[in-house]
This record gives sequence, C-alpha cells and structure tokens, in this order.
Amino acid sequence: MSSWYADELIAKHHLIQGHLDCVEVKINLPKIGVVTLLEATAATQNVLVELAIEDDTEQLPSGDPYGAVLWPASLVIASRLLDFVSGKSVLELGAGTGLVSLAAALGGAKSVLATDYESLPLTIVEYSARELNQIPVGRGLSLDTAFLDLCDLRQPLPVADVVVAADVMYEPSTGKALAHRVLEAMTAGSRVLVGDSPGRAGRPAFLEELRRLGVEASFVDTLGSTVKGERNDLICGPGSLTVSTVPKELIVAVMDLLPEHHQSAIREFRTKKSCI
Repeated sequence: MSSWYADELIAKHHLIQGHLDCVEVKINLPKIGVVTLLEATAATQNVLVELAIEDDTEQLPSGDPYGAVLWPASLVIASRLLDFVSGKSVLELGAGTGLVSLAAALGGAKSVLATDYESLPLTIVEYSARELNQIPVGRGLSLDTAFLDLCDLRQPLPVADVVVAADVMYEPSTGKALAHRVLEAMTAGSRVLVGDSPGRAGRPAFLEELRRLGVEASFVDTLGSTVKGERNDLICGPGSLTVSTVPKELIVAVMDLLPEHHQSAIREFRTKKSCI
C-alpha cells in the first residue's frame, strides 16, 4: 500500500498559542499533492490531557484533546471531497487539525469554513493554512474559521454546498446530534459527507437517529489508512485500530448523502421546524 504520508527527513516544530508544541505532518493527496498540517506532540498531548482532567478552564486552550491530532477518516474524506469540490462552498464540522478544510481550499473550493467548538483546533487550522500552505485566511478569503458546537442544535449551520464531518462521533450524544445536522444540511440543499473510523461509540446512535428522522442511508466501507503519530493513552488506547507505528490499511466508513435522494425526510423536517 502506498502511504498517505509524504516522506520527511526531519519533522519541523511550531509553537501554537505561545507555548504548545506542535509538529508538521505532511499528507499526500490525489489531485493536489502534499498538504501540511500540525498536530500536538506527545508532550503537548500530555499537557492537554492533564488540564482536561483537572478541568483547568483558565489554562486549557482546548477542553477536548482529540481535536489536536489527526484521525483516519479525515484522510479518506479529504480525498473523496477533492473529486467534486472545485467551485463549491464547504463547511467542515469538528475540523480538528483541519486536513479536510485545507485540502478543500487547495483543491479549488470557492470558500471553506472550518468549525469547531474549541479554540485550539481553530488556531491550528488557521496557522497551518496561512503559514504552511499559503492559503489566504479570513472572512471573504479562501478559508475562514468559526466556533460552532454541532451538538447545540439551537445554533444553525452556515449554508454551504457541501457539509463534511470526519471522525466526530466519539460519544452517542454527538452521533445523535450529527444525524440532526445531516438532515438540517440537506434541507438547506447541501451534499453531506460523513466519515467514521472503527470503534467510535457514537456511530450506532447516529444510524439509529438517522432512521428515526426518516433518512435511509448506509455507510460504505472505504479503504483508508491508520495514522502514525504518537497518542496519549487517554486520547487513544493501546489497543486502538486507528494508530500504528507504520501506516497500515484501515477500513473507514463513508456516507455520501444527496438531498434529492431524501426529499420525504426533508419535507418532514421542514414541517416540524415550522411548527416550533
């Protein structure tokens, strides 16, 4: 298997938010070549995990350390998105380290909005875009960022041609909320791409809630790759299938939803929303 990772002799380090050490990761994608992103080093992950355990809201730049490292579904979703992203507006939910958003911007998207519910991932995405990939960042430019909690259904989704979410279903509550976001996005006319790595606790809840909302859709097993960066045990346990010292083949679940295929569920969703 050819690796998604581009060869690099010495990984370069960058300080984010003044003191958090992050390392460059180079991912080789079809159509656009190498995308450079940042993920937290092992030492920085330890700091983030300890602060999260202590619930230190004054020092903690991110309440959820998962968003500071790369996960496998983003590799597959970024690659799939490049097949049709040119000229489209893109909204990423739970952007994390931002590979999907960076790839979309480099792949000719009209605009990209990377969202997360924490500050550290958004800072990482902005830094990677501007400093490592020469992507203009800011409102009205190629890529922008915004706070958005996908679980807070009172906060509407920004309108986009394509809505993407890769490896966000860590908990059943997040999976259930994502199902609502999928239908909300399709109701606005968006194509929706969802990617999920093996073992995520939220996937059953996501599928169950989709069915309850009247969306009949299934994941398609797609060949991807494990990620190889170091992971704190509380972020990714020793028995995890998603991380390996050397990248290995991994099956990632992908769901590609088109609004025209789910008109009945969309009509029902509109009716319920109008009654609220």
